[in-house]
This record gives sequence, C-alpha cells and structure tokens, in this order.
Amino acid sequence: MIVVFSDLDGTLLDHETYDFSPAMPALDLLSRLDIPLVLASSKTEAEMRPIAAAMGLSFPMIVENGAGVAHTGDGSGDDRETYTRIRNFLETLPSALSRRFAGFGDWSTAEVSRRTGLPTEAAERARQRRFSEPGLFSGTPDEKAGFLERLDNAGFTATQGGRFLTIMPKTSKAERMVDIATRYGNEAGTAITTIALGDAANDLAMLQAADTGVIIANPAHAPLPVTERERKGFIVRSTLPGPSGWNEMILKLVTG
Repeated sequence: MIVVFSDLDGTLLDHETYDFSPAMPALDLLSRLDIPLVLASSKTEAEMRPIAAAMGLSFPMIVENGAGVAHTGDGSGDDRETYTRIRNFLETLPSALSRRFAGFGDWSTAEVSRRTGLPTEAAERARQRRFSEPGLFSGTPDEKAGFLERLDNAGFTATQGGRFLTIMPKTSKAERMVDIATRYGNEAGTAITTIALGDAANDLAMLQAADTGVIIANPAHAPLPVTERERKGFIVRSTLPGPSGWNEMILKLVTG
C-alpha cells in the first residue's frame, strides 16, 4: 500500500500564486487508486482544511511543521499551550536578541498578508497558531547561532522553510509521517510504501525517512543538498517546479 506525504508551499502549491491546478492529473490518479495523500505543511490546521477540501482530501494532515496532526472530522482545536510557551520564551530573551526575531504573533493580519501574499481571510487563518511560530530573523550569523542555542536549551528547535524560520517543539514532519504510516499499516494489515515530496530544508528529514523522497524544484531558493540517500537513488528530483513538478513525479512514480 502506498501513502503519499506532501509539503504544500512551493511543492503542491505554486510558490507565488498558491495554485495547485497543474497537479490535478496526479491528484485525480491518487483518488482513483485510493492512495491516501497526507498534506504536511508549516501551515495551521485552519489554513489547511480549506485547501484539503478544495483538493477533495479527507486524510490526516501534518500541521505546523509536524508539531501537530489533524485527523479527519476533527475541528480546529483551541489548545494553545505550546504556542503560549513559545511566545513566553521569546519575551524572556535579551532585548538585543529579541528584536532580531519577528513572528506572526508580532504582526497584524494585514502584515501577515503582505509578507505571505495571502488574502486577508487566509492570513487570519495563518495566525491561528497552536504549536509553532514562523517569523523572520534579521540578525548576524553569530546572533542567529546564539538564538538557536537558547531555543535548544529551552526545549525548542527552529526549521527554515521557503520563507520563514519556524520555532516549534523538538519534533518533525518525518516523525509524524512514520506515525501515520504505521497507523495505516496496522489498519490495512500490510506493509506501507511511503512517498514524500517537498522543496525546502524543513522537508529534508521527511524526504530522507520516506521509501522514496522527491525534491521538487523551486527556483525561489537554493537547491537542497545532495545526501547519501539521494546518491543511492532513494531521493529523486523533479525537472519542473511546484505543482507541475509534483504532477510530473507522482505520475512517474505511481504509474511507472
């Protein structure tokens, strides 16, 4: 049984327009073959539910970079304990360091909309955070190293996506992928083959952990490094960017 795990921005969604229509042939193929597609994104559950609905999906979703999982039929939760702990940590930083990081909690909906290109309603959903805090770090490399060290000491980590540095608990999309694949395997009573697709550094662990990882071309940032697993053929790269590349690779892997 195949289960597909996919990042959104820059992968299944166009980096600039958030359009997924070039991927429709592959999405239709997965639907016809009853292959689950688990979305795995830095986006919030509130953001991802309308996207999943537009794609006709009703599978679990890995939200906020793996900090949480939303299951079919669950409504958006209101437990923000983890997010509150992150914001409290940021407030305890020395002022010389704290002013170097600005996150969604510091910005208005209008500012989030401007920085992401999202419409106002979508930007408001992006601010409904429960597990993580995306933002921008404007300091020097040494300041960033100090910032990351303090995060680590406080029990958090940070992952760099296509746009934002996201603070979150020490977990990952990769760990959530393994959990969900194990659940599908137990329910189906069969072995699971995982395909994972992504374009940015925060996807790399998931791509490394999958049976087949797919790096989707994204000219908006530097290519991901070639790893030993890629050299051995377990990770491949698309020639086309975004949803066009996603479509290209899913059709090739599932039908090939």
